[in-house]
Amino acid sequence: MFSENARPVAWPLFFFYFFFCALVGVMMPYISLYYKSIGLTASEIGRLMSTFTLSGILIPHFWGWLTAKVGLPKRILQIGILGCFIAVIPFNWNNQFETLWLLTCTMALFYSALIPMTDSLAVRSIRHLDVPYTRLRVGGSIGYVFAVTGAGFLIGQFGIGIVIPTMGVFLALAVVTSFFLKEQAYEVNTQKATTSFFNLVRTPESMLFFGLAFLAFMSHAPFNVFFAVHLSNLGYSGEHIGLLMALGVIIEIVLFLFFGNAIKRFDVVHIITLCFICGMVRWLLVGWFASVVWVLIFTQLLHSITFALFHMVSIEQIRRLFPERFAGQGQAMYSAFAIGLGGGLGMVIAGYLWEWIGGAWVFTLAALVSSLALTMLLLSQRR
Repeated sequence: MFSENARPVAWPLFFFYFFFCALVGVMMPYISLYYKSIGLTASEIGRLMSTFTLSGILIPHFWGWLTAKVGLPKRILQIGILGCFIAVIPFNWNNQFETLWLLTCTMALFYSALIPMTDSLAVRSIRHLDVPYTRLRVGGSIGYVFAVTGAGFLIGQFGIGIVIPTMGVFLALAVVTSFFLKEQAYEVNTQKATTSFFNLVRTPESMLFFGLAFLAFMSHAPFNVFFAVHLSNLGYSGEHIGLLMALGVIIEIVLFLFFGNAIKRFDVVHIITLCFICGMVRWLLVGWFASVVWVLIFTQLLHSITFALFHMVSIEQIRRLFPERFAGQGQAMYSAFAIGLGGGLGMVIAGYLWEWIGGAWVFTLAALVSSLALTMLLLSQRR
């Protein structure tokens, strides 16, 4: 998989992605079930889960500044993953919302910047090696599939209380793996072009793109927080939920690995239109027909379009809309505004509405958000 000279650099990065994304594979689908089991309400669950996403609006910029000042990205990454591990330990002995909220805020302080810091370290570490970034990053996808499937079986065997200890194990393994990463000095960029960057952000095309991305991640919020709860309420076992979650990510891996260049042959408007149409179909089916297994399998196959394909197009759009020296800032804006703000607000809103109108109608509203994004896109093409 990696050449002999690249292995000392590539394998530690591969396994760090594996263990960290395995944490995500346990936490994101199942911690909401754990919170439900200890008596938290849907609105409280939504607020706790949104903390991780909303923290991504500002906190990664702090860690980026600190890395630039210190000049040792590996050390900052180790601080982040170790802080995340220490913060998760007290979760085992607390079941009050206020305490869990403080612990979640502490964990989010470290968690929200780990993937951006790892991506940055990985890109710099392999810049002189014949190793594609996607070959490292796929370690994370494999870790997610392994964890989301394995955790489902563990929950079926030992109960929902196994979630927090399993998160701690994967974090501990990520901490150990971080000591094998190869240090690369941070290259400080002395160019100051903030005004020009914001001029680019204010162009109609950029504002439309960020608006559509905001709505895309908002529409995924009920799925990210309550999909496992929704299926559990319908009688699905932990094993079945894990397999269904894994199916969506497996299809996502295939798309990422084999169809990255194929999307360049299609018009970006047509691709994004397809993403939002599939989003409308997917959320309506999840909301009202999730009790039918083959329908649920079909909706998980649509994950490759509503999330993976949209994300691939988004990365290409950022590269096209922002020149190379502004690419990092464009990616940060995408992460903060779309993933952080759009996904975070969606989680909070979904949490409150889940109690008031029920899961089926929350997913229906997610479909309406997709339809709003589609309407915005089509109207923009008439001008």
